[in-house]
Amino acid sequence: MTKAIEKLKKYYKKLEAGRTDKIKPSHVVRVIEKLKAKKESLQDEIAVVEKAEKKERLEQKLAMTKEQIKRAKWLLEHVRESDSAKPNS
Repeated sequence: MTKAIEKLKKYYKKLEAGRTDKIKPSHVVRVIEKLKAKKESLQDEIAVVEKAEKKERLEQKLAMTKEQIKRAKWLLEHVRESDSAKPNS
């Protein structure tokens, strides 16, 4: 999950620098898929964990993962919009 979040940060830096042309929508989709897989994994783990402390930590990770998915989806929409606004070469 850390690698996916790092990639997302890198994409946001490119976005801030006005370099959305350097971000491929397919790459953002891959990050979203990885985050969704992690979300499912965390949900499965939460379902079987008995210790309250561990469950709490996993729920925090799950919340963070959900937030990252939202950010990635927003980025994807933004990249697609800027991609469709480009004139055809």
